[in-house]
Amino acid sequence: MAINNINSGNKALEFIDSRIKNENYRGSPSSEHNRYVMTQIIDILILLDKYAPDQNLMAIRTTDISKRPENNSEEFIYAQFCNEAKEKTKGISSKKGIGTQDAMRKNLFPDLHRMGLIMRYDKNKEITDPFSQQRIKFVSISNQGLKLIKAKNILDKYFIFSKGIDCLLGGYIDVILDILRDKEYDIDKISIYEYMFFVSAIGTKSGFNINTDEAVELIKEYRNLTPIQRKSVIETLKVELKPKNFSGLKPSKRDFHNWHNKITQVYYLLNQTVYFEVRGEQLVLKKGQNSFSETITRLDRSLNEKYQYFVKQTVVKTIGFELHHVVPLAWSENIHHFKVLDKWENMVYIDAFSHAKITQNKNRNVILEVVKNNITLTDYSDNEVYLKYKENILYKPTNKDRMRDYNNELLNTIK
Repeated sequence: MAINNINSGNKALEFIDSRIKNENYRGSPSSEHNRYVMTQIIDILILLDKYAPDQNLMAIRTTDISKRPENNSEEFIYAQFCNEAKEKTKGISSKKGIGTQDAMRKNLFPDLHRMGLIMRYDKNKEITDPFSQQRIKFVSISNQGLKLIKAKNILDKYFIFSKGIDCLLGGYIDVILDILRDKEYDIDKISIYEYMFFVSAIGTKSGFNINTDEAVELIKEYRNLTPIQRKSVIETLKVELKPKNFSGLKPSKRDFHNWHNKITQVYYLLNQTVYFEVRGEQLVLKKGQNSFSETITRLDRSLNEKYQYFVKQTVVKTIGFELHHVVPLAWSENIHHFKVLDKWENMVYIDAFSHAKITQNKNRNVILEVVKNNITLTDYSDNEVYLKYKENILYKPTNKDRMRDYNNELLNTIK
């Protein structure tokens, strides 16, 4: 690839070159086409609760309007719901509102299911996997969706909505918080291209998988290029990564425009969370708006719980190991949750391979159990990551009961 000629030996360019040779170069699947804001989603959920109250199932259209213009009798409620949703959501991000019968079924409902705000069911009324393609016949509002519409204040609503976005994006909010809050990384912003090339590679099931430390080093290497060189990288990729330049089936083709659009959508969603804002094409921590902003941007080593871990666990920084929040910070549903999650008792210092397995499981391994001096992290589907003392996890074994009890308390508080 010609980008290597821009600055021979630059590790960031070498990484980009190796990544785009992989047919999964775009990274993990995520929302790509939907434009909505939290207030519109709340309006849609309120209407779903109205048309299918008490978490009842609502039958939806299963065929595109172009193929079958009329609604059958069991779809009448769904049609009324969509008509009211389009009217209710006008004038925010869309003058025409969002949620036609086809768009609701094919675009919005998949996102809302992946965010945990609704449930989708097959024709047998069995709950479907939010991240797999299955034929959907029914929907209902979820417990999390009810939490969002019933939250007492706007900040709590943003927390719950942010938790949903984190689920939709595969657990990346904690990854970004880790990069932007760590004083030693010395990174206070991430450009859209830095996210596209490096951050989105963290914890992926791919040949270009990297950990957070490696991503930070690549970002810094990329920044060592001059502005003109970085511009040349982008312009070169735009020219070379066009589908028409590649032969064979779709997996063998590359499309820079499509890849960039995907990350643009990611930034659009992250900008709506309680944690981040997008300034131009830079993602930064929210600052100076409320007391919570002060909490997430607190970097003083004497205060930051991340550094307390090494003191309390008598552990030193070790190459190949990473600090990980067992229950993700992005699971917070209010300021109090964030503060109790951001404690050393909710952290483990684990090897990069184990950390990658947790990231690939969308940070769902939140149940901490003790096996002698070893630790297991399990999700609610019994997917386990086993952490052997001194091999996969570094900590002080006399703290194990405290860590387990704190984890149990957290999970009973944050459900």
